[in-house]
Amino acid sequence: MFKAFLINVLPVVIAVVAIAVPTWIGVRQTRISQHVNNIQAMINLLDEFRSAAFHDQHEYVCNRLQQEHDPSEGVRGLPSEAKATFCNVVYYYQSFATLTIFQLVDEDLFLPLLRHRLSDVWRATQPFVERERELRGSDSSYLSAFEELARRAAELPSTYIHDRIRGTRRNQRRWFPLWASRRRAAPDGM
Repeated sequence: MFKAFLINVLPVVIAVVAIAVPTWIGVRQTRISQHVNNIQAMINLLDEFRSAAFHDQHEYVCNRLQQEHDPSEGVRGLPSEAKATFCNVVYYYQSFATLTIFQLVDEDLFLPLLRHRLSDVWRATQPFVERERELRGSDSSYLSAFEELARRAAELPSTYIHDRIRGTRRNQRRWFPLWASRRRAAPDGM
């Protein structure tokens, strides 16, 4: 009786495993391929952040643009140097917003990193953007992706990154055997 049971159940178990393993591998490969897009975008982001010129432009947009220029003329009314700085900074974040809309990069990866910058730039440029929309008439989509991403960034809790780091550390512990975690916790002299 037990042999008959094994003869009947064993092929079913093998078939289930034969389906489950390739499915799991396929899902894993899909996740890995999605991360490839994030890696290239992250490299581009880091390249721009290494630029002192970008930081100077970012600081100008956040701290001096509204003080030095009246938003009543919109973006088109800015002098050429101020407009170039505005476009370089704002369209930089607009490009990340567009990449997240089309799901070419993972919003959960970039939003926490850009959270404060997005909010600061949007706050500083909002009057210019809103006036530009009015001047364009029916085109209310001007920089709408950037606005939406800034709104989502502002809604993130202030502890988001710290919570993610703690969660990642907690998850990593599960993957190491008990003896490995003890070895990492041991003092250097041991």
